[in-house]
Formats: sequence, C-alpha cells, structure tokens
Amino acid sequence: MRWTNYFLHPADNRYYVFTFREEEHADRFELSLKKDGVPYERSDKEFGVPRTHFNEALRHNHLLHAENRKPFIENKGLRYTMLIVTAAMVLLAVVGALTSKAHAQQIASNYGWELAIQGRVNAPFAEAGVDGDSFTESGLSCTWTPLIGQSFGVRINHRLQESWTLGTGIEWIRRNYQIEIAYWNDTLGINTLDTIPLLRAACYRIPIMAETRVEIGNGFFVTAGGGIGLEFSPSDAFVNGYTNEPLGSEQPSRDYEAYLGRTRWGSLPIMAEVGIEKAPKVDKPGYYLGVFFSRSVGSAYWVDNVWDGGGARVRGTTEIASTLAGVELRLLLK
Repeated sequence: MRWTNYFLHPADNRYYVFTFREEEHADRFELSLKKDGVPYERSDKEFGVPRTHFNEALRHNHLLHAENRKPFIENKGLRYTMLIVTAAMVLLAVVGALTSKAHAQQIASNYGWELAIQGRVNAPFAEAGVDGDSFTESGLSCTWTPLIGQSFGVRINHRLQESWTLGTGIEWIRRNYQIEIAYWNDTLGINTLDTIPLLRAACYRIPIMAETRVEIGNGFFVTAGGGIGLEFSPSDAFVNGYTNEPLGSEQPSRDYEAYLGRTRWGSLPIMAEVGIEKAPKVDKPGYYLGVFFSRSVGSAYWVDNVWDGGGARVRGTTEIASTLAGVELRLLLK
C-alpha cells in the first residue's frame, strides 16, 4: 500500500514513477512537464521521470493535487457553521471588552469576558514524556525525535468568580521531528544509518479549560488550569531523502521516506497549565507566563517509514501519542 502517487521505479532506481487515477489529471500533469522542460516517459496514466528531475516533477504533482484537493470539511453547512461559531466567539469577546470599558465606572463587579492572545514554544522535555519514539520491523529501525516547535492561538475566557474562569479558543500547532532510519540485512550485507533532519507537521486544537487562581499581591496571581481539547490535522505530512553511495561502496544507494498522519478524525488531549498572571484592567492589558503539558488519550498519529535500495524494500509502521510541553506567554485583554 502506497500513501503517495509516486514511488521509486522497482526495476530502475534512476527513475521515479508518478501515477494518476484520472485521465484528465494525467494529461494536465504531462502538459506541466512539457512546459517546464522536464523529461519523462508516459505509459497510459503513469509517468517515468529521471531522478535528476524529481524535485521539479514533484512540485508540479503537488500543484496539480492542490488544485483538485477536496476541502478538509466537505459539508458546506458544517464548514460555515464552524466559521459562524468562531466569528461569534470573537464578536462576544470584543463586545464584552467594549461593554466593560464603557461601563467601567458603573459596574462594581470585575467579572466578565477576557481575551487572551497566546504564543508557545513546544520543547522536547524528556522528563515530561516528550521524547523520541522508536520501533523496529523487518530489520528497519526508526527513531522519531521531537524538536522545538511553536504554537499560536486565541483564548476566550469567562470569569465566573474572582478565582475561577471557563474558556475555549483555537490554537495552531507546528510539530517538528528529526528521523533516524537504520536498516540491516545480513543476507544482502546491508547495514546503513540515515537521517532525515526535519519533518514538519501542523494541526489545530480547540481547548476547553477551567482555571483557578490565588492572589499573591500587587495584582499578581498564581494560576492553575486543566481541561480537555479536540485536536485535528488538515493533512498528512511527508518527507523523503536519498543517499548516493560512490562506486565500489559496500552499501547500496538508497531512498528513504517518512510519513505522519492522523489515526482518526481527531484526538482528545488532556491538558494542564501552571503560571504567573498579571491581571488585566479595563484600560491596561495584563500578561501571563507559565508552563504547560498535554497528552492525548491513546494514540493520535501513525508514523510510517520506507527504505528502498540494494534490491530490498521494507516498511515499518507504528502509532504515537500527541504529547506537548513547554513555555507559554499570553497577552490578556479585558
């Protein structure tokens, strides 16, 4: 089973094969190759492209699929409902902030809506469970090591009492991985180790958080929060590499690939946060600095590695959880 519509030619590793299901897509791909001067051979809806022109052909392949890709949420009603709900949440926050400011002298209570703009640095803290995932299958040994990532988002909180808030929002998360792929085969005399330096993957998260705080003086609070979220990815991630061994080498030239995709339509992460907060005022924003941790209930993603060279092609697959930890900074608006 292949996850992409291109692969190394099984009989001649100097070529990549691109295959299409629809004649129209194949014709459009051929036209783009001709315009760009990319050499190719065609057989029905399959194309053979020299390895030396693989990147150009891959770019045209991605552009073609981007033009014909279906929306992540195909149902228009659901898509517009999500947009309306998001717009309504932002509108409520803005109206709440304006109302609080306009009636600041008349309203004795400080309760109401608060808007938080957040930025996070996701760090590979092994002590917090954010470390590499390794697996071995059919002589293929792979290690996925998380690197520093980033996330940005917006929170809308409703202060129920002086010390309690309930909130939600939307967050964009960027994950980065370094991948080591080792393969050994005593029969063929193969023993290789290759590294893919970076695979990028993005996802979105909708948190539902409850937070409490204790005042420590001068408008500062110690806060702690917990909750659950809904995490979903708009697309799978893929990266490949190639090692060209010199003539006479004991090891073969080889291709290797890495895939990361969601196991289901979404996952449910359990989240915890602790930090220091400077409470916002009507005419002055506050800020929050803290740490966070989250881990999905069960597996959230599948990972897949392929090694191809020297007359052998092997694949290894496993599932991993969504685990994040790091430092967070928020700008708080009232």
